[in-house]
Amino acid sequence: MKVTFTDGREITVAEGESLYEAFKRHEVYITASCGGKGTCGKCRIRIVDGDCSIRSHGKLSQEERDSGMVLACQSFAEGDLVVDIPVESRLTVGDKIAVSRSKDLLDLLRSYSAAISPLVTRTTIELPPPTIDDNISDLERLKRGLDAAGVELRYPRDFVSRMVGDLRRFNWNVTLGYQEDSAEALFIEAAETEGGRYGIAVDIGTTTVVLYLVDLSDGHVVDVASTYNSQMRYGDDVITRIVHATEGGGLADLRKAVVTDINDLIAPLLKRHGLETAHIESVVISGNTTMAHLFWGFNPAYIREEPYIPAANSFPVWKASETGIRLGKNTPVYTVPCVASYVGGDIVSGVIATKMHRNPEISLFMDIGTNGEIVIGNNEWMMTVACSAGPCFEGSGIKHGMRATEGAIESIRIDPDTLETEIEVIGESKPLGICGSGMIDALSEMFLRGILDQRGKFVRETQSPRVREGEDGMEFVVHHGEKGDIVLTQVDIENIMRAKAAVYAGVSLLLKEVGFTLDMIDRVYIAGGFGNYLNVERAILIGMLPDLPKDRFHFMGNTSIAGAYLCLLSKEMRKEAEDAASRMTYIELSVKGGFMDEFMSALFIPHTDIEQFPTVKAMLSGE
Repeated sequence: MKVTFTDGREITVAEGESLYEAFKRHEVYITASCGGKGTCGKCRIRIVDGDCSIRSHGKLSQEERDSGMVLACQSFAEGDLVVDIPVESRLTVGDKIAVSRSKDLLDLLRSYSAAISPLVTRTTIELPPPTIDDNISDLERLKRGLDAAGVELRYPRDFVSRMVGDLRRFNWNVTLGYQEDSAEALFIEAAETEGGRYGIAVDIGTTTVVLYLVDLSDGHVVDVASTYNSQMRYGDDVITRIVHATEGGGLADLRKAVVTDINDLIAPLLKRHGLETAHIESVVISGNTTMAHLFWGFNPAYIREEPYIPAANSFPVWKASETGIRLGKNTPVYTVPCVASYVGGDIVSGVIATKMHRNPEISLFMDIGTNGEIVIGNNEWMMTVACSAGPCFEGSGIKHGMRATEGAIESIRIDPDTLETEIEVIGESKPLGICGSGMIDALSEMFLRGILDQRGKFVRETQSPRVREGEDGMEFVVHHGEKGDIVLTQVDIENIMRAKAAVYAGVSLLLKEVGFTLDMIDRVYIAGGFGNYLNVERAILIGMLPDLPKDRFHFMGNTSIAGAYLCLLSKEMRKEAEDAASRMTYIELSVKGGFMDEFMSALFIPHTDIEQFPTVKAMLSGE
């Protein structure tokens, strides 16, 4: 039987085979933390056409069932089907684009002259077997050998319990693995043991979770996986999640959601590359302060209450057994240090990924995601702020929004005569939706062609054949598709306008705080998933980026995962991250007067003060 997805892809399914198993066989990955047992209720798909038998509806509500929603692991095709996989159910495993771009990370590590020195250190020692004359205990014998090597450690109970058999099984010629920061012995293996040493780098974003599988022997990224952060079901932004965790008593739910996402990404990567959990030696987590708190299960209540104090900014190296990540229980987990309540390890990662803290020129770093964090400074000083941009640039809250992955419309042009569109799609595949760069292109093009006014409202008198009244009000058809049109609605545009206004307001206020003008900025680093596809001129035209020469902008991609990668591979980079975090001065915008004024002024295209955008003014006046 044939299953056709709404993006046009087709697979086969055998009789008696669940849709979930068929998907896995064809490397179509969806969330299923219970492994397809029907208990987690996460492998939700929608049957658009065709019949299938349902073994169980699990946790699906009646409303969801009525809309055609089923659990893939409990559904069996009775003929050909047309199936839609909602964005929240999708996993992306084996992202070739991300893997190809990750090759630059090793060059970045080398530019720091940092040696590969993972979280687990190995030392090989050959111990004399015990005799009737040399009859000290096994632990004392190991300590004596390590003392000669200049290594002093703590020995947990479970390590000592395993050590007795390990020393004899490996004939007293062993390699000891230990965690240097905690000075704790972790495992013993045969001295001649060969095989891969791998690590996991994780970016816990408010909207997405991205994971790199890294070969610790040479630093190359083996594979990449990503998904939407399941915490989104409890709120789109950090504030609503803090409220749910504290006032709603949902801290455990939020923690379980993101840990399950990480486990759901690890499992197919290990299977894809024939690895066992024992091959994963260490994990590094990078995320904003709230995401770090929710991951570790810390009460985030006081992050949102004046004076805005987190439980911790620096985290000890703890173990996987304390997280719920399904790896070896003693696998060390390092967290990139945070700065303050709303500037976290993801921004510290961005700073070390750009090296702005080492360079003398004045740089502006902008991480454009759900939370818009901004850093200004150089090798002598750094100041930082955060503003809530919302998740729209990462695809959430937009009717046909998606991340900047294969199938996303990344670029749009509107013919000035016919008002028809010309699009470019990531991966040159069939368009599935529109990502952040495409949204910015669309907004700027619609404004230039008179389809939108300066407030971002549709001009009803427009002659564009692509403007129509939809079920959610006025909308613009970006692409006519066989399975349905991809549109931007008025509500979508309002979300984009608010997001771009928040970003620019944060930049404007930070510049005023340090007494700088725009022309004093030598470099602008743009981080965020859609940055690789962003058109600078268009982002300036709508008033999201400051009006500076194009050659000052540098697009860095996902710098949070880049920083996690660096810290996974090198002790020097972990120290670099900790030093950068300690040097950043945080400004709390919520107690600074003027932010709301800046925000309201930026809620226009490009801005109420056109003088701040001289190149846009010249363009609009025909100069």
